[in-house]
Amino acid sequence: MLRHIFMWQVAEGCDNQEIIDLLDSLKGLEPLRSWELAAHQGEPNENGRPWDGVLISDFDDWVGLEEYSNHPLHSQVVEKLLPMVSERAVVDFVREEA
Repeated sequence: MLRHIFMWQVAEGCDNQEIIDLLDSLKGLEPLRSWELAAHQGEPNENGRPWDGVLISDFDDWVGLEEYSNHPLHSQVVEKLLPMVSERAVVDFVREEA
């Protein structure tokens, strides 16, 4: 299984809930296997400024992630999303199934 993690910082003047709602529109796309989307909760601490939110999604393989990434709806969401975030980070890795 392949895990795809996307984290973001909200750009000044933008609303994190709008970002979450926008990302949530991708939830039903094939070939998603699982989906978790959430905003950070709690105050920053000595670890520094936290990311404002995270999307964790799983796919059967790299081909599935590629299909998802190239889906027209995903492209539309990314186009709307980019001006709303000041920073973003992505991590993809193969996850052993339990």
